[in-house]
Amino acid sequence: MIIKYTTIAIKNKWQIEYRNICQGPTEMVDAYTARFRKVISKTEMDNLLPAQMQVMDFVVGLRSELAIITNSSNLTNLDKVEEIAKNIESTSLINKNVIAAATNPTVAEVKKLKVQILKLKAEIKEAKYVS
Repeated sequence: MIIKYTTIAIKNKWQIEYRNICQGPTEMVDAYTARFRKVISKTEMDNLLPAQMQVMDFVVGLRSELAIITNSSNLTNLDKVEEIAKNIESTSLINKNVIAAATNPTVAEVKKLKVQILKLKAEIKEAKYVS
């Protein structure tokens, strides 16, 4: 219904938006998918493009670390590709959290050792001046 009352300029703008859509560096797959589907529906591309082309365009717009793995699945269904991308994203976030949790105690330990080293240096300097 909206398309009936839109100008060619607006339709062209939506086409360009569709061609340039990409997932932002911190954008979650859910948000990217919502934007992707909205642009497809505005441009009426869902009726014109075969499902496989929509999937290819979706994957091309994903962040590279997600696109590489998602693309290897060779799916033709946008829902399934979205699900795979979400799973990869959540696994990646879990891995980042595990690594962060593992390195935080190490960082704290290094800071304690640095403080000890500074204290020892101060004691050595003091001992030199005393003797």
